[in-house]
Amino acid sequence: MLESNQTPLTNQTPLTNQTPLTNHHTSDNVHRFAVNPPQYLVTHSPNQGQMDKLYRLRAEVFCRELAWVGSPEDEKEYDNFDNTSTHLGLFIDGQATGYLRVHHHDTPWMINTIFSSPLLGSKPTTQLANSCEVSRLLIKSTHRGKTKVSNHPPLNLLLSHLQNYCRNRNIRYVYMVVTPATRVVFSRIGFKSTPLSKPVKMDDGCYAMAAVLDFGQVETLIPSKKTLCS
Repeated sequence: MLESNQTPLTNQTPLTNQTPLTNHHTSDNVHRFAVNPPQYLVTHSPNQGQMDKLYRLRAEVFCRELAWVGSPEDEKEYDNFDNTSTHLGLFIDGQATGYLRVHHHDTPWMINTIFSSPLLGSKPTTQLANSCEVSRLLIKSTHRGKTKVSNHPPLNLLLSHLQNYCRNRNIRYVYMVVTPATRVVFSRIGFKSTPLSKPVKMDDGCYAMAAVLDFGQVETLIPSKKTLCS
């Protein structure tokens, strides 16, 4: 996850119905934040064109900016986990700006596969029905610490949609492989997580750790329509 000058979520190869926060259209698949220009859209059901933009954004961040996966020449970044994940995309004026993916309890998790040995000592965590994993969290570099809509940064909008998405599906626990800096950023906006491992230096030189976020102990990130529209 990239916000301000922080390091993104480490993930190398790692609502009942939603309540509208504005008086614009919202549904279980699309959540709009469009009080004033620019136009914002957060969706967990991206169409083919939107998904193409998100794969290109992932290559921009993970293949070129961070050089964690693939090569700088890659136009798109994706892996086998994408086939079983739910993709959340944030778009500003139609351009891919933020992204994360959700691995549900009955699908493969990165924390229990490629990260199990270095972080969990080859003792995978139990994938319960009220749990999921989040990976590939990012905000486009040009919008970190700069862009806001109704006083909310892109990161908050993306995580607020994740929060609603999970609560609407009785998902309480969110597992992640993160950098220590990412945990600090999450904590500052009210998303405090519990470490499951100590930071470990990965092959690319980045420090990573396993952590779990309990939505049962997290207040609503964007609490009301009044707050969003202020």
